[in-house]
Amino acid sequence: MLKGFTLLGLSLLGLISSAGAGDYYVSVSGNDEASGGKDAPFASISRAAAVAGPGDTVHIGPGLYREQVSFPRSGQEGAPIVFQGTRGEKQEFQSIVEPDGQILTQWQEAPEIAPMVWKTPLPQRPELVMFDGKMMGFINRQTMALPVWKQLPEEIDEDMLWDKFGPECKRLPGLDLLRLPAGIQVTHRYFGQRKELFWPAWGNVLSGWQDGTFYIRFANASRPEQHQIKVASGNGFVINNQQHLIIRDLHLRGSRCQVELTGPDCAQNTIERCLLMHGGRRIWLRDGAHHNLIRDKILTAGFVQNETFMLRAADDMRGGLMYLIFKYIIGTSRSDDSGVYISSPDNVIKDNFILQGLIGIDAFAPGLECSGNVIREMSSVGLCTSSGTTGHFHHNIYANCGIPLRIHNLRHTRDQRLEYHYRNLLIQKPGGGAQIFVHCSSYYPQFADAENFDLVDGQYVYKAEPPNPVDAGKIYIYHNTLYGGSSTPFTVNYLFKRFRAKMPFFFANNIAFANWRISPGSQELMAGNLYYHLADSKPAEFREPAVLEHNLVLPPEQFNSLWNQDGQDGLPGLTLPNDSPALEKGLDLSKPFTVAGQQFPAFPGLEPGYFSGKAPAPGAFQSGESQEYFFAKYRRVNEISKMLKDLK
Repeated sequence: MLKGFTLLGLSLLGLISSAGAGDYYVSVSGNDEASGGKDAPFASISRAAAVAGPGDTVHIGPGLYREQVSFPRSGQEGAPIVFQGTRGEKQEFQSIVEPDGQILTQWQEAPEIAPMVWKTPLPQRPELVMFDGKMMGFINRQTMALPVWKQLPEEIDEDMLWDKFGPECKRLPGLDLLRLPAGIQVTHRYFGQRKELFWPAWGNVLSGWQDGTFYIRFANASRPEQHQIKVASGNGFVINNQQHLIIRDLHLRGSRCQVELTGPDCAQNTIERCLLMHGGRRIWLRDGAHHNLIRDKILTAGFVQNETFMLRAADDMRGGLMYLIFKYIIGTSRSDDSGVYISSPDNVIKDNFILQGLIGIDAFAPGLECSGNVIREMSSVGLCTSSGTTGHFHHNIYANCGIPLRIHNLRHTRDQRLEYHYRNLLIQKPGGGAQIFVHCSSYYPQFADAENFDLVDGQYVYKAEPPNPVDAGKIYIYHNTLYGGSSTPFTVNYLFKRFRAKMPFFFANNIAFANWRISPGSQELMAGNLYYHLADSKPAEFREPAVLEHNLVLPPEQFNSLWNQDGQDGLPGLTLPNDSPALEKGLDLSKPFTVAGQQFPAFPGLEPGYFSGKAPAPGAFQSGESQEYFFAKYRRVNEISKMLKDLK
């Protein structure tokens, strides 16, 4: 049944349908002048969206649909409008949607720039460049506008990548980036003594646009006519102030943002079981969109050199170079790649597989629920929370990311901030990056804390009696397992002693690698934790020895008894054996408790009786508890990683 139209309107639009009640069909061999029935399908999803009403289902057949789709009407509670794609026998995505875009031709060599640089006229700057179906590097507008240098450097240092724009800017200009020699290397403090090759990180191809001309550089013997080079702008699916829509089983690609949910009336929509590739943001929730559900999706950058996102260790820093590339060459100074970008309240991000990109989930909004996600191989951050974030983040896996969890812009604004992180696995190679990185930068005058500082000899100094101190919020981190990583669970880029305040962290019942100094007194709570270290490293040193009665440091000879097994499919086995020395060393966080004379309320997410015995064990698992939930998710993400590698 068609809903929301008068008979006159139906007659004028020619929409008398032979479809079954509530069903429309779309096929690449269809016709938008047809009725939309099973035997007379539409040719475009946009046409079906124009006629479908509450309770209807739009069946999208196999094939490639070249369009960008907006949704003119809402479903209703109990009667959503469903847009259903097609999956194959092996669950492969058969309904593919990407914008029409423009395939570039009319190539000419550009010897005025450098050998192996090509150009073609393009009046408007695009937002995305595709190279043989994959996203390629595209230099930001500001860098392309910088005047060229008289002489190229012998190697690239960090100022040439990330120096601030301005009169004395030391960044390499875009046209100079395009003419760099094939063997040039990059040095950076992040790399230590290592140097990384510049061009292989890009897949040996890079592009830019300036003054109506598109440029592409090959660092090998390729020519542009040997490849399909396509440009596009705009977003793929846009849900603007609509409700009760379900988008399911589609492969969306080739847009700057694949799905945008926007507006204060954008609510109760579900995006599920889709594959989203390319663009700076795969999912974008903005401008008040609320109570939407993003679940069971595959999100990936689909970059020409995707595998290098995962390589960020002392012996291979190509992933670190990818971070610099996406933040300072593709972006201007902000990480220009996110799986899910959330600036709207009260949304749920659940059971997704986010891999091979820059940032997995970038969140700065209240009322968030992020659970059951696997975020893997992000060269920058797995989960980044920022100003104004409140919510629950639990049962996630953050694996092989530059930083699994980043608490960003602490003290940056006066917005409420309240975060609960529990029962997550943070997996790094031993000696890898920080497991939890805390970013605190409100000592700059443009931020919320400016009136609390004096300027003394060019430095901002916190006042002894600040007139209006910022409440940094409360960050609860409990019952997590932090495997591997750097010397301390926390790395803080701006010491809180400058603020004469404790860090607003409640760190309890976690298992973490640590071989450096730890100061529980600098935090609101640090108790019930198990710290371990390897035989070739020093044990954790507590600055306040008295707190040892509330935390446990495991001797290296007991490390092998810490966990039950070697693990499965690349995920360590992190359940505790029955004879583990960590058993019953935690605090019962399901009810109010007292540590060192200070009382604390119960922590959310833990039901009474969540452990057996006298007290809980630290970490994400209790004694006898199965890790199969996480193993199953990791097996699935391994399958997805192989599928993406084989995807044409």
